[in-house]
Amino acid sequence: MRLSSWINQQLKQQNKSVYWLAKETGIATSTLYAVMNGNNKALGLERLIKVAIALDADLNELKK
Repeated sequence: MRLSSWINQQLKQQNKSVYWLAKETGIATSTLYAVMNGNNKALGLERLIKVAIALDADLNELKK
């Protein structure tokens, strides 16, 4: 699964916004939008872990 699809799916399932995720993780909304729009394909491990923790999501889903 692509990172952008995974983040979008998690946010929709939890009825959360990108703004909420940015606030929870300390990652700029512009960075998150760039990833979600496919303009930036990577967040880096530290940021990816922050996103997974904030969303209480399993990173193993990205391997599918």
